Amino acid sequence: MAEAAVFPSKEPEGSGMSMAEVPTIKDIEQLLNTGRPSCNHVDEVWPDLFLGDLVTAHNRFGLWKMGITHVLNAAHGTMFCQGGHDFYGTTIDYYGIPAYDLPDFNISQYFSSAAEFIHKALNTPGAKILVHCAVGMSRELECILDSCRMELNHVDEVWSNLYIGDMLIAHDKKELRKLGITHVLNAAHSAWGSKGDQGFYGPEIHYHGIAAEDSTDFNLRMHFYPASKYINKALSVLNGKILVHCVLGKSRSASLVLAYLMIYHHFSLADAVEKIILHRAIFPNRGFLKQLQDLDIELRYKIKLCELL
Repeated sequence: MAEAAVFPSKEPEGSGMSMAEVPTIKDIEQLLNTGRPSCNHVDEVWPDLFLGDLVTAHNRFGLWKMGITHVLNAAHGTMFCQGGHDFYGTTIDYYGIPAYDLPDFNISQYFSSAAEFIHKALNTPGAKILVHCAVGMSRELECILDSCRMELNHVDEVWSNLYIGDMLIAHDKKELRKLGITHVLNAAHSAWGSKGDQGFYGPEIHYHGIAAEDSTDFNLRMHFYPASKYINKALSVLNGKILVHCVLGKSRSASLVLAYLMIYHHFSLADAVEKIILHRAIFPNRGFLKQLQDLDIELRYKIKLCELL
């Protein structure tokens, strides 16, 4: 491993750069959002340097055709990631980093060693390197979400007979009757201010509550399949209409509807997001997006297995 770089205590002479001009995280995110999100499995971003996803990384024949000689896996050890020295054999030089795409993960500890591996690869005659993680770009989905400029309504129909809404619409039984709602899935059950339960709605509306928290470290994934099953059952009922809501109708409820489209209608996560934001502004937190990414990988893996059988 290369030694950590020693940075000068003051700006280089003639650089014209001061610490005040160092961009903030917000500035960097805005810069990223101006770019067009790539939906490719792999892209060459620098001569002989490629960024890609697990689909590309697991396709050894495809890597051979591209002439890849080195692989840096930034998702080493994660679920469904096959990458390793044994997987690639002697034809590819492999380096794995067990990083997680979470806001509190300290990836800076790997900057020096990763940069050294990339630099060494690109200085090898005839070498090409693939740097990949699970989806190849952690902010790809956030770029799509940020492209949505719709106003946030109390309720929107995002799929046939499937509505996403907030707590205000969920508490308005008169309006729910006008909409013809027969089922309510409350992703903020027991949350402050939430009156929803079966007793509140009575026999007219079937109620199901999930006590989820809109926190990046909350495990919403454990509810993806049960919630999707409930939504599918509601929509299978004659004249069934379902409202999926939380407090604001943009994170918890939206994440559950995204999971439903992925599980029952075989959407990719990116396609599901693009479908919903045609009708409603949604903003799942980054923790939920990561869990949905994991679901996306799981479902793609299952499809791949079915194709092989």
